[in-house]
Formats: sequence, structure tokens, C-alpha cells
Amino acid sequence: MPLIRLAYTSRLSPMVTDADINDLAARAAVFNRAHAITGVLAIENGMVCQILEGPEDDVRALFGSICRDPRHSGIVELTSYPIDRPYYEDWGMARKPMIDIVIMSLTAA
Repeated sequence: MPLIRLAYTSRLSPMVTDADINDLAARAAVFNRAHAITGVLAIENGMVCQILEGPEDDVRALFGSICRDPRHSGIVELTSYPIDRPYYEDWGMARKPMIDIVIMSLTAA
């Protein structure tokens, strides 16, 4: 199955707490590991920037689920393209500051 890298931004609902984010991240880690999805996530001032990598069908299904999640609004797919191998394969789903995401996305391209 072909691999892709997909990046998006969104805004979190004001009702989402840090505890909600930590719970979501823990559950996502289990799902992502089971589906060979890796990437990096930044949440800053209610804004989300995430890069997902993995098998195309699994990444697209996950992104579809994110798009339907009422905790997100204003979702914008920034880019999606085939990759030969994951850049973040040893990361799981790391959380980083927003500026680090921008720098890493330029490096990974």
C-alpha cells in the first residue's frame, strides 16, 4: 500500500481542555501504532497543526475522522503527497511547538 504524508491545520473548540487533549493523545497513540501512522502534532493557543504519515487508506480514514470531530473547526488540508518512507517513523506522534512543525515540514519535503 502506498504511503502518504498529510498536513492540516484546525482550531480546537474552546470547550476542549488540556485533560481532553491528553486523553485524546493517549487513545490516538494506540490507534496510530496499530495502523502504522506516525507524525507530529502542535497545539498552540487553540490552533492545531498536524502532520500524519502512513498507509494512504489509513491516513485518509483518520483525517476523515478528524474532519467529523466536533472538537475541530476550520480544518484546512495543507498538503498531501506520496512518500517513500516515513520521516517521523521513530516518533510515534510527537507533540512539538508550532514553529518546530513548520521547520520540520520544510525539511521533510
